[in-house]
Amino acid sequence: MKCLLRSTLLTLTAVAGGAHATDPDPSLIGCWRAAKIVLHTPDGAKAEDTSGRCTLRFTADRLESTCKTSSGTATTTYRYEVVRPQVYAATMAGSTFRTEMVGSTREYAYTVQGDQLHTTTAPAAKGPVAAPAAAPRVETEAIRTPCP
Repeated sequence: MKCLLRSTLLTLTAVAGGAHATDPDPSLIGCWRAAKIVLHTPDGAKAEDTSGRCTLRFTADRLESTCKTSSGTATTTYRYEVVRPQVYAATMAGSTFRTEMVGSTREYAYTVQGDQLHTTTAPAAKGPVAAPAAAPRVETEAIRTPCP
């Protein structure tokens, strides 16, 4: 469970499934600190992290996730696009931690309310599937923060 939590925290990945991209959502652009990450495991258990050690940085077409760990900093980059209102697809482009997941794609449903971002992902019903190490469902609550 601890390994799954750590790997999923470091790989906030998401599945496109053939949808057509829309314009970037300006409400996503900028930096966010993950205040709470909840992983729902295949056996029905859940693990929660409220350490605030992970940040997200969205540009128009790129997402970077950075997490502080006991062994240093882990960074994962994604290409992403808004595929329909309130949903973006993120494809892992590179990672200092989970290189076997490069190329995997998942969809994230998201809402931005003021300075709060909430995302939820679940496995794809069809199309490319994320690597088995990814948690079946991940929920994140993040707070907008100034970019470094």
